[in-house]
Amino acid sequence: PVIGIPELMRILIDEYGYDWDTAWSITTKTFNYTCHTLLPEALEVWPASLIGELLPRHLEIIEKINAQFEAELKAKGVAADTIKDMAIYTGDAVRMAYLATYGGSHVNGVAELHSQLLKDVTLKNFSDVYPDKFTNVTNGVTPRRFVKLANPRLSDLITEGLGTDKWVSDLELLKGLEPLAADDEFVKKFAAVKQANKVDFANYAKREYGFDIDPNTMINTMVKRLHEYKRQALKILAVIARYADIKSGKISADDVMPRTIVFGAKAAPGYYLAKQTIQLINNVARVINNDPDVKSKLNVYFPWNYNIRLAQHLIPATDLDEQISQAGKEASGTGNMKFALNGAMTVGTLDGANVEIRERVGAENFLLFGVTVDEVDALYAEGYEPKKYYEADPRLKAAIDMVSKGAFSNGGRNTYAPLVADWLTKDWFMTLADFTAYCEIQGEIEVLYRDPLEWNRKAVLNVANSGYFSSDRSMEDYLDRIWHTGPLA
Repeated sequence: PVIGIPELMRILIDEYGYDWDTAWSITTKTFNYTCHTLLPEALEVWPASLIGELLPRHLEIIEKINAQFEAELKAKGVAADTIKDMAIYTGDAVRMAYLATYGGSHVNGVAELHSQLLKDVTLKNFSDVYPDKFTNVTNGVTPRRFVKLANPRLSDLITEGLGTDKWVSDLELLKGLEPLAADDEFVKKFAAVKQANKVDFANYAKREYGFDIDPNTMINTMVKRLHEYKRQALKILAVIARYADIKSGKISADDVMPRTIVFGAKAAPGYYLAKQTIQLINNVARVINNDPDVKSKLNVYFPWNYNIRLAQHLIPATDLDEQISQAGKEASGTGNMKFALNGAMTVGTLDGANVEIRERVGAENFLLFGVTVDEVDALYAEGYEPKKYYEADPRLKAAIDMVSKGAFSNGGRNTYAPLVADWLTKDWFMTLADFTAYCEIQGEIEVLYRDPLEWNRKAVLNVANSGYFSSDRSMEDYLDRIWHTGPLA
């Protein structure tokens, strides 16, 4: 999309005869840059040779934009080394994020933490020179699709509790549910809605996928793009450790709180470790789901082709949502918003919009674990050694050893060798560092879930305090602070 900046310049200059300065003034007032990532691989850098071959006029314009930019920085007294670091066009490549930052009026991230990290780390040189450009607009989701349409039972209960259906277009009205969290009868109605949704999902999963899901178990969901930083590996290693504890007799099967774990994910075609993780999850599911020792206590499912249709069945049925990315890596997330709005509890790290969800629903109603952004940076700085966590936690060691010794690959010891090697030697996103804390919070979750009234009371408070995360509010933010257009009606 960033090629739109030189394209508008080309149209204004070549087709309409504007001079450069006038065209640039129009262009910078036309564009704003919403950045959706902190990952360097997603901040596109295109070979100049490719742009030159396909769009030679655009490359000429980009070169001139870069020359103007460097002159502007020099005039502002920016050091020569910094100017070099900020170059839009290097001669070999075009840095599209830098072009977007210079060529637009505003730059925003999509959650408070993300926007702060954009300013402090990813685009720090730009925020130092152009501090007024940077702002934040936290993402939102539409309550029409993700509550009203997806969860009619809950929608009816919300309307009953509030005495109005106006919340559908003014989600902050959900705050009126807060006092009802103290009303046992309302909380029991809320629990009944969740249970009916779980029955519906079990029927849907049987019909669409052939899965035999027990709706009387906790539905524990992790749906998101498959990426190392989102740490599906952390979840599946914890599942393996739980399985090993039951098989070894360390935990009596009678004491296990029944849990159904549902993964949904897609991975980029060439992302080998992500593909291996998907294969591992499916093979763990195959082994566990066919083991009579754990059949009624622990089951894992990975429905294929995760999409909106599946989401509209799964999200209303979910008891526990997993938002366990490494702190400082998730831009925002919107799944966390959808689940909270539909009465799921969240287990998560201080990452992306989790931070704001926790602030709004209350720390006591958010299941927090894991290293913080500052602790991640400190671990990187001192030289992170994943193997010491493997050696220190017998449950983690047992789980990884089961993978490496072929427990989930029909005895094949090399099947997951690349995955195991990455965990033990690199583990850039600190899955192993957070494993012990993650298992501890899961223990606390099980204690809480055994008290249905208290669990559902907290879930009601999540719904009541999630009104901020409406896409209506996001659009109002853009209209007021970035686009400066005002609403159309």
